[in-house]
Amino acid sequence: MQKNSDTIIVGGGPVGLMLALGLSRQGFRVQLLEAQPMEIESAEENTNGAFDGRVLALSFGSIEVLQKLSVWEALKPYATAIEHVHVSQKGYLGITTIHAKEMGVNALGFSVQGRDLGKVLWQAVKQQSAIEILAPAKLQSFTEDDSQPYPICAQVEQSGETLRLHAKLIVGADGTHSMVRQTLGLQLQEKSYGAYAVLAQIETEQHPQGWSYERFTVEGPVALLPMQGNQHKAVMVIPQEQLDEVMALDDKAYLERFSAKMGERLGAFVKTSPRLAYPLKETYVEQFTKGRALLLGNAAHTQHPVAAQGLNLGIRDIAVLLQQIEMLQLPPQEAIEQVASEAFLQDYAKLRQPDHQKVMGMTDSLIDLFQHSSPMVGHLRGLGLMALQAVPMAKRRFSRFAMGKV
Repeated sequence: MQKNSDTIIVGGGPVGLMLALGLSRQGFRVQLLEAQPMEIESAEENTNGAFDGRVLALSFGSIEVLQKLSVWEALKPYATAIEHVHVSQKGYLGITTIHAKEMGVNALGFSVQGRDLGKVLWQAVKQQSAIEILAPAKLQSFTEDDSQPYPICAQVEQSGETLRLHAKLIVGADGTHSMVRQTLGLQLQEKSYGAYAVLAQIETEQHPQGWSYERFTVEGPVALLPMQGNQHKAVMVIPQEQLDEVMALDDKAYLERFSAKMGERLGAFVKTSPRLAYPLKETYVEQFTKGRALLLGNAAHTQHPVAAQGLNLGIRDIAVLLQQIEMLQLPPQEAIEQVASEAFLQDYAKLRQPDHQKVMGMTDSLIDLFQHSSPMVGHLRGLGLMALQAVPMAKRRFSRFAMGKV
C-alpha cells in the first residue's frame, strides 16, 4: 500500500504532535507515525496514583507557542502556574528570587502532567483532517530519490502490514534512540554527568502558592515544582554510586534525605509517591539535518534538567521552523518544496545552533559551578546569587532565560 503526503513525522511525543499541528494549520498534509498505541482514554488512567516522572515545566515562551497552536485553553485546566522561583545553595549564603509580576506577566511558566499534555495534544491532532495518524506503526527504513515527485520513501510496519509512505520531507521526533537519525548515519555526541535524577511526587503541609524551589548542593541540585493542591514534582540529583541506596530507602527515610538537602519549605514533607530514576546525559547531534530530513526534540538534543530547558528548547525549535515557513508567504504546495530543500533546512539549522549552544553552555556552567566543593567557590557563588538579586538588569536577563525568552 502506498500513501503520499507533504511531511512524514516520526514520533508522537510532545514535539512531534506540536509540529504536526503547526504544519497542518499551515496547509501541509502530514503523516504522523507513533510506535505506541494512541489511546486517549488510557492517558487518564492512574490505577495506583504513582507519579510516573512526566511532570513537565513549560516556560512562558512555550505557553505562547501552545496558544498559537490553539491548544492552551484545553490544557490550562490541568496546568499549575509558576509565579515565583526561589534559587539557593546549601551551606552558603545567597538567594535569588524571580517573580512573575516583576517580569510583567501572570506566570513565569506552568507545570503539567505529561499524560495531560499528551491527552490534549492527541485530541487536537485527531481533529485535524490534514493529519493522518498511523499508530501503532514503526519506521523500518527510508530512502531519498530526488528524481521522484515524492522523494522520501519510508517503509513502515503497521499491524503486520508493510506500508510505503512517500513524502517531500521526513522529520525525526522519535527520541534519543531515533530511527530517523540512525538511518541518516548522523553521529550522536554524548556526555554523561555520572549522576541520576530521582523523581517523586511529594506532598507538603502548606500549599505552594505558585512557588518553585531549586537548591544547589555539591552532590547535585534538588527542586520542587508546584502541582495542583499541596503536591509538587520533586527532583533530587544524586551521584551514580548512591542510586541503589536512595532507591532502597523507605518513604520516611527518603523524605528525610530530601528535606536535609532542600531545607524545610512550605512546612513538613508529609507524603511521597514511589520514585523513578533516570541517568543524566547531555546528547547532541551537531548536524541535525541531512538531505530532506530534519531531527527535532530529543532526537537532536537532550540536556541536564538543572535549567528545565529540554522540552522548552524543542518547542522553540518548532516555533522558529513554523515562523520561517510563514515568512515564505507561499501557498502550501509551493512552500513544501522550499521547506524540504537542503538549503532551507541547513539555513534553519544554522539559525537554531546559537540557542542550542547557549542552553548547553548554561547547563554545563551551572553544574560545574554549583558542584564545586571548594568553600571559597561556595562563598563566591553566594556573592553571585546576591548580586543577581540586587542588579535588576542581570536579574532580568536571567529571568528571560528561565522563561524561554531568548
